[in-house]
Amino acid sequence: MIDAAARLAELRSLRTSRPAARTASAVRWVVRNGLAVWLIVAVLVVVMAVHRGGSFLSEQNVSNVLSQSVVLALVAIGQTFVVVSGGIDLSVGSLASLTTVLAAGWIAGRSGYVVPVLLLLMAIGAGVGVAHGYFVTRGRVEPFIVTLATYFILQGVGFAYTRVPVGSMPIGVSDFFYSHAGPIPWIFVIVVAVGVLLAGVLARTRFGRHVYAVGGNAAIARAVGINVTLVTTACYVVSGVLAAVAGFLLAARAGLGAPSAGSGLELSAIATVVLGGASLAGGRGRLLGTAGGVALLALIQNSFTQLSISSFYQSLVLGAVIVAAVAIFVRRD
Repeated sequence: MIDAAARLAELRSLRTSRPAARTASAVRWVVRNGLAVWLIVAVLVVVMAVHRGGSFLSEQNVSNVLSQSVVLALVAIGQTFVVVSGGIDLSVGSLASLTTVLAAGWIAGRSGYVVPVLLLLMAIGAGVGVAHGYFVTRGRVEPFIVTLATYFILQGVGFAYTRVPVGSMPIGVSDFFYSHAGPIPWIFVIVVAVGVLLAGVLARTRFGRHVYAVGGNAAIARAVGINVTLVTTACYVVSGVLAAVAGFLLAARAGLGAPSAGSGLELSAIATVVLGGASLAGGRGRLLGTAGGVALLALIQNSFTQLSISSFYQSLVLGAVIVAAVAIFVRRD
C-alpha cells in the first residue's frame, strides 16, 4: 500500500515537472538564439508608440535612431567575436577615438585622401588585433590585462596627437553618413550587410565553429587540432578593424575628429553582447542577440530624449535596465 502511494506520488511529480522542464528548455533556447533581448525591444517599442505616438514613430526619429546605432553596432559585432572566443576587448573605445582624430587630421577635408586613409586606419586596427592575439596566446597574458593596457596606450597616443577637435572631413563623406532612403540611412544598410555577412561566418563556417570551440575550451580545441592562436588572433583582428572603421564613422558624423569621441564604447559594446545572451566565459553568443542589444540601448537612449529625462537619470535608468535584463534573460547553463 505504501509502495503504491509512493509510486502514485512519483507519477504526479513527473506530470508536474515535465511542463516546467519544457518551459526551462524553451527559455534556454530563446536565450541561446539571441531572441530574449528582442522581447524587451518589442515591449519598449509598443510602450513608446502608445505613449509618444507620432513623434516616436516619425520618419525623422526612426532615421535618427538607426544612424546613431551604426557606430556601436560595428564595435559590438567585433566584441561578439572576441567574447565568443573566450576573450574581451577593452581597447575598442580608445581605438575608435584614435582613428577618429587620425581620420579627420590626415584627410583634412581632401576627398582624394578618404579611401587611402580608411584603408590605413583598418590596417592599424588589424595591427592592434594581431598584438592582442600575440600577447594573449603566446605571452599567456589575460585578455583583460592586455586590452586594458592597450586601452591606456591608445588613449595616450590619441591625446598626444591632439587634445582638441582637429581636422575636417569632406562634405560628401558627412552627407553620405546622413543620407537615407525614407527612414532608412544608407550607412545603416551597409552596417547591416556587414553584420549579416559576419553572422554567417560565425554560424555557418568552419572558422565560426572553431571560434565556439576555442571559447568553450581552448585546451580541448588545441588537442583536436584547432589552431587556437590563429583563431584567437583573427577574432581580435575583426574587433580591431571594425573599431577603426567605427572611428572613421564618428569623424564622418561630426565632420571633425574629437579625441574623446569613442569614450565609453567599450562598455556599451560589452553590455550589448551580454544583453544578447552571450557568455563572458566564452563559447556562447550570436550576432542576432548582439543586434538586439544594440537596438535596446539605442531605443532606451532615444526614449530618454523623447521624454526629456536629464543625463543623470539616463545613466541611472540605463544601468538598472541592463542589470534587470541580464538577471532575467542571461542564465548560466
